[in-house]
Amino acid sequence: MTKRITVLLAAAFLLVFFSAAISSDLSRVKEMPANLPLITGEEIIPDAEYYPSMPGMLLSPGDTVGITQYDYQTNGSTGNRIVVDNQANIHVSWMKGSNNNTQRHVYFNCKTPTGWLAPGTGQQVSVYTGAGYTTIDAGPNDQATIFYHRASVTNYESLYVAVDAANCQGFFDIYFPPNGVTGHKYIWPYGAIDRNSNIHVVANYPAPAGTITHNFMYIRSTDGGATWTPVQVVDTLTTISSIVTASKVSDKVAIVYTHPENTTVQVRNDVYYILSNDGTTWDFRNGKVNFTEYGQGGDTLFAYTDLDAVFDYNDNLHIVWNAQYTPPTPANSLYYLNSRLMHYDLSSGMMSQIHLWPDTSFYNVCDMGGWNFTHAKMSIGCDLNSNLYVTYTSWDSTDCSSVGPEGARTGFANGDIYLHWSTDNGATWSTRVNLTNTQTPLCDAGDCESDHWSSLAEKVDTSIHLFYVNDKDAGGYPQTEGVITNNPMLYLTYVPPPLLGVNDDGAVPRNFTLEQNYPNPFNTNTNIEFELTKASGVDLSVYDITGARVATLLKGDRPAGRHQVNWDASAISSGIYYYTLRANGSEVTKKMTLLK
Repeated sequence: MTKRITVLLAAAFLLVFFSAAISSDLSRVKEMPANLPLITGEEIIPDAEYYPSMPGMLLSPGDTVGITQYDYQTNGSTGNRIVVDNQANIHVSWMKGSNNNTQRHVYFNCKTPTGWLAPGTGQQVSVYTGAGYTTIDAGPNDQATIFYHRASVTNYESLYVAVDAANCQGFFDIYFPPNGVTGHKYIWPYGAIDRNSNIHVVANYPAPAGTITHNFMYIRSTDGGATWTPVQVVDTLTTISSIVTASKVSDKVAIVYTHPENTTVQVRNDVYYILSNDGTTWDFRNGKVNFTEYGQGGDTLFAYTDLDAVFDYNDNLHIVWNAQYTPPTPANSLYYLNSRLMHYDLSSGMMSQIHLWPDTSFYNVCDMGGWNFTHAKMSIGCDLNSNLYVTYTSWDSTDCSSVGPEGARTGFANGDIYLHWSTDNGATWSTRVNLTNTQTPLCDAGDCESDHWSSLAEKVDTSIHLFYVNDKDAGGYPQTEGVITNNPMLYLTYVPPPLLGVNDDGAVPRNFTLEQNYPNPFNTNTNIEFELTKASGVDLSVYDITGARVATLLKGDRPAGRHQVNWDASAISSGIYYYTLRANGSEVTKKMTLLK
């Protein structure tokens, strides 16, 4: 109860503060465009010039897994397009447009210790053109399962589930789950596989012309996709936000989505979850939990369309989403520019703010594009120690693509992919790290480095695993933003500080040992001891939570035996730090806490 009161008091303070900020600085408020259409997958491709790009010249980091001209991957929640299986193999799927986007298919690739199944290209999964909006998962048997749709006025088999014949084989059996009655087609599927190999799918019904409200449904298969439960309508939405996630250590499955507070606009939503403790029993009438309760008591903070969720290895559900302040009615078409990246831990009932976008000048420079706020397409994953990792797309106010002649091309913001992590169940978060960090201001079509539509694997092992689009012209092409370019699909790994020095077998390197510092936590001074089994060149350094080196305590040759170093941190701010010892090609890292 005390924790909940703390959250409410904090929310009340923020409400007063930001209400004053909004009324005193209307330059921070932007008019919401007409509600964005929920494109159906059979949208007419805009007539635009094709600009060949040169993927071989890309600056953004990662392995080129494939390519697409269809830069867009999702309208709302990004979902999982990358999964790490129990053998540490990497499976990815994406929506690929080709031949100037006249064809669209779902593609797949897989990485084993010997390399990629189809290096640089991937292989086609879908049979009929028009397929897309894909997500992926792998169950206990490590077979990739791909979820996608094909919207067509003549084909009522709009939902598809493709199951690989074996691990990383690339030979898919394709199944057709139920999609409602004839003419009532559910599309935009998001899927998950639980530890019992049951397949769970949520999918959305396109909003009728002239409206923004639509419903979404749930289905399940217990036999690998051969048969399915009947369609169950879950709730009504104004965005494409609903996702499903399954625990790796229990039978729990959760559905998470943003539910409209006001069905006339898409920008005013709460965040809901529905939890099934056994993966089969659902209460879609009374089991919906609104944990944000936005709009209560005059609160003007609301969620939009992007969110993600994961169960950690302690079986706790974690949810991340973006939220922004919206002025009171009747100004329902306005929203506060500075979105917030938020986190919720079901076990404690606590909400925390991961990051606040501080830049208000950005909106006088260029547009982020449809369905995007300053934090977009967030994903969350966790490691075996239940440390949490969140990635998302954000923008730099000085990095915009060029504007074409006579308004033929509007400049859009070039994206980068950012990372935060938490080692205390989301109570506190690291400062953000720019994972892609490529700026191409005033770039021409085909020369941009706009990194977007990323997906983070839920499972984090010795590194995080990220899959994203390197868009060669900023903006989402199906939203008539930018032009047609060849865009690499990139796979990137990164080792954040919580994983530094982790070995596959968990063993300490045998040529030295590194002790825990003492005292810990400490005020100003602490001691670090290590032992060398033989004379070695050593490097003992301290890093902050961003990975930046803040001190080099020892560098040079040292004899075999036990050594002690004292660190005077009187000039260093309080916080969590990591100290790393490197010797003879090995390294190990430990964490310490400075409290002043």
